Amino acid sequence: GNRIPVWPINAAYLGPLSLFLYFRYGRPSHPSEGAKGCHEHSKPDNKHSKDHVMHRQQAHDSQTSSDTEKGEGHAHAHHSMGNTRPMWATVAIRVSHCGAGCVLGDLVGEWLVYGTSATINSRSIWPELLIDYAFALLFGIIFQYFSIAPMSGDYSPQTLVRALKADILSLTSFEIGLFGWMVAYQVGIWGYRLEMTTWTYWWMMQVGMFIGFWTATPVNWWLIREKIKEPCA
Repeated sequence: GNRIPVWPINAAYLGPLSLFLYFRYGRPSHPSEGAKGCHEHSKPDNKHSKDHVMHRQQAHDSQTSSDTEKGEGHAHAHHSMGNTRPMWATVAIRVSHCGAGCVLGDLVGEWLVYGTSATINSRSIWPELLIDYAFALLFGIIFQYFSIAPMSGDYSPQTLVRALKADILSLTSFEIGLFGWMVAYQVGIWGYRLEMTTWTYWWMMQVGMFIGFWTATPVNWWLIREKIKEPCA
């Protein structure tokens, strides 16, 4: 995760909050701390496996054994994450990875539409939404891939599939907040008259990205809780 310029990109719309997240939670105390924590979290507990086999061999009640394992697993996960950072900070950092892809995608998409004068029904906002989303998805998946691959040591297509599964919902939830605001200000407030080359336009985009950060937060919380997204990237 530290190889990706997530923090300076997110500072474009989060400002001081991005700096706070980086210096307080995003930067590991030791160079290998983040990777170590992830690998430890993902490795199976050999002692636990042996104990489970022993319990089965001694004909213990299978349901009781299963409940015990779940309780121990939950405690272990809580302890591991508690030693690094709180859940809210973990979620915020994962949203930041998604947000960085969205910011880059929107920048590329907006200027591409402007440069080509693309319109739908004589309005530029509709191709902007489509093209922004496509580029945001592209950058978001790239960021997610290079977040997962170094931790797992697996650069195969399987990791790309994992990146797709982890980022599509996250990125879409971010863009729902951003695009909802884009339509609100461009259609509802300015009546399609706000030009993309004005400071006001990009200030409105910053507001939309800030909204997108919060619409993506509950989705990322769920993705991490369900172990679809790695918590320690």
